[in-house]
Amino acid sequence: MKTEFIATCLVTAAAAAAGQTAPVAPAAPAAQEKTDIGRVSASGASNASPQDTPSATGVTRKEIGGGLMVDENVSKAKSSVTRDFIQKQQPTADVFQLLKYSPGANSATSDAWGLAPGVISVRGMDGGQMGFNFEGMPLSVASNWSVFPGQYIDTENTDVVTLNQGSADLSSPDVTATGGIVDLFLHTPSKKRGGLLTMSVGSDNARRFFLRGETGEIGDSGFRAFGSISQIEADHFRGPGKDRKQHLALGAVQEWGGGSRSKLALTYSKFMRDVYKNPTLAQWNNGGMDGAAANYDSTYTAGSLNYYRMLQNPWENLLLSVPTDIRVNDKLSLNVTPYLFYGFGGSGSAGTLNESSVGFGNTVLPVDLNGNGTTTDTNVTFYNPILEKNIRTGITFKGNYQLANHALVAGVWMQHSRDQLYRPYGLMNPDGTPVDVAGRSSLVTTSDGRVVNQWNQDTHDNFYSLFVGDTISLMDDRLSVDVGVKKMWLERVGINRVPSNVSRTEAQNNPTLPTAAVRFKLDDVNSVFATVSRGVRILPAGALYPRYSAATGAVTTRENPDQAPEKSTAFEVGYRYQGPLVSLSTSAFHYTFQNRQISAQVCDPGCVSSPIDGGKQKAYGLDFEAGLRPYKNFRPYASLELLKTQIQSNIPVSGDFLPTDGKQAVRAPKVQAAVAVDYDNGTFFGNLGVKYVGKQFATFMNDQEIPGYTTVDIGVGYRFSLPAGTGFTKPELRLNIQNVGDRKYLSGVNSATTNSVATTGINGKLIAASQPSYLVANPLAAMLTFAVGF
Repeated sequence: MKTEFIATCLVTAAAAAAGQTAPVAPAAPAAQEKTDIGRVSASGASNASPQDTPSATGVTRKEIGGGLMVDENVSKAKSSVTRDFIQKQQPTADVFQLLKYSPGANSATSDAWGLAPGVISVRGMDGGQMGFNFEGMPLSVASNWSVFPGQYIDTENTDVVTLNQGSADLSSPDVTATGGIVDLFLHTPSKKRGGLLTMSVGSDNARRFFLRGETGEIGDSGFRAFGSISQIEADHFRGPGKDRKQHLALGAVQEWGGGSRSKLALTYSKFMRDVYKNPTLAQWNNGGMDGAAANYDSTYTAGSLNYYRMLQNPWENLLLSVPTDIRVNDKLSLNVTPYLFYGFGGSGSAGTLNESSVGFGNTVLPVDLNGNGTTTDTNVTFYNPILEKNIRTGITFKGNYQLANHALVAGVWMQHSRDQLYRPYGLMNPDGTPVDVAGRSSLVTTSDGRVVNQWNQDTHDNFYSLFVGDTISLMDDRLSVDVGVKKMWLERVGINRVPSNVSRTEAQNNPTLPTAAVRFKLDDVNSVFATVSRGVRILPAGALYPRYSAATGAVTTRENPDQAPEKSTAFEVGYRYQGPLVSLSTSAFHYTFQNRQISAQVCDPGCVSSPIDGGKQKAYGLDFEAGLRPYKNFRPYASLELLKTQIQSNIPVSGDFLPTDGKQAVRAPKVQAAVAVDYDNGTFFGNLGVKYVGKQFATFMNDQEIPGYTTVDIGVGYRFSLPAGTGFTKPELRLNIQNVGDRKYLSGVNSATTNSVATTGINGKLIAASQPSYLVANPLAAMLTFAVGF
């Protein structure tokens, strides 16, 4: 299969030789505008319809660095990836993969096709310390602030992804953003009627299709909409199993006139995933990628808990956001963004118990684990998934008023969320599979009909914030001064729905987050900026509850609702050059953290980590990116990050303190660098991307690490011409190859631990070792895609 794809690549390249077109003239810098939720100063990403571009997928051939950079005009570090890059990647790429070349983004994947969740860290801060937003609504899972990048949006429907490496916008609806913000935006419906069809085949029997239809503007109503569906299936590249994703998206825009409009953005995803085993270093070294130690069993052996079909991961989620901009007059505008998030699914796992003693909260009781009518069997294998149901509703109101040289902003954010996280006991079939993998039925109950749960967390959140800000424009807008403050009222109530001496807990935090920034234009192409801001990350819901042993009902993790929230202070200074041919941006940054939340429990396959107060930490470094506007059809891009982190506290573990003061943070490589080159003459196009990631520590004691690595990805494509009257337009064929060198390596730290070697604590106690787990990178993978408009 790989050989056939590469052969196709060569044939396509040869065919393109006769189709060269004139070079594209260098584009002038894009008009400057303030960037906030939903607005990006890209020359094509936010404005051009696919029908108005050289490509059916919306590629403009004009974006800086092949779509890897945007001319920003904000007083902080910010990077954006636009359609010119996104639509030339494999159409399965998830958000983490799309950000892999942006400065500071350490994106580690666990499969080629975006079906298995990877991890991301930015400037040494992991994804749980960041805010992820879809059209103004927060996405992080309420129970533990995790993010699942493949669940939100199809690549074809992704117009732009923005990464705020430092601070969030005042109106960002996030309670986790000590480490920055990622904003996603759904495709804006075209004003012209039409559509897009893409079909892909790839390595590991990957098969995918995507279909989008556009109504175009209906009469003079100002209304236009689109709908899309997609499906992908692929086998695992290692070990047994396969994954399947079905996705639906709907978008609509109503132009009300005078600059006012409403947008509807809705996506629904349904997954059925088998689970990759994330091996320890010892397991990886014992046979590598295909070794038995690094993978789950493909066949069932009675009594084994390592069978892959015990560990499936069903999930579905619905995202709905309706941002509305109302332009009252030349001075006053309003924005209202109501939203709804729904998610349900689970992480499969299994266990073995004697029926006479089964944990139900902090009690034990005899139950029938195998459905044979008795409660006396021993060593019974049962299904024990972790299930989660989350519903959140929220709304952001924001007003902007221009008063002389003051651009004033004020608003409120309100959100209510209910998150149910529970772990029932379920029946198993004789072949080692759960009777109901979704955990909705065939559950173990007490004699009076109650479902028996090992633990059951019911968390109710009420979040509110009030924010005000002022952008003061001086010296004919050469000097801009931003000041703002956000006050938050955050309440979490935990209701423990299993027998326990802790039935209800509460946690309240009311942080005040000031921000200040300045930008100065030295001339038309050179500018400098500086920012200082505060961030907060409240505890995940799991901290409100104790957890219990399935065998004895004993407490395994104690509740800690009074643990202080993580706080950060960020300083940035930066320089931008935005010339007629080249744009570059560089920033130096310094962070300090208090009450650093760390999670250091191995979670493979099904467990929930609990936070530890890691005390103080600092980080400082340098980010750089540069891109070329189209020059003789070439658009290269380069990025670099130099990073230094330092833990400044000894971490409490097992009644003592590990000597971690002075150690480096986990998932924080000192050096990351990327170079990408895009070529596009309108008919033939190709791109090459090279990324280097330095070594990363996997423990807070720095006693285990993974080495640095370099990856190379390439893509080539050809756009055809069709005779008039076919009904189809702008067909293209493209080939994407990942990990061209077919390297076998660990791409990132899946679950960090405190120490991998037994260590004597500060007070003399021997602290046992706990082994980190890792993500395994995919080998060489290729995907061939045919795309056509209509």
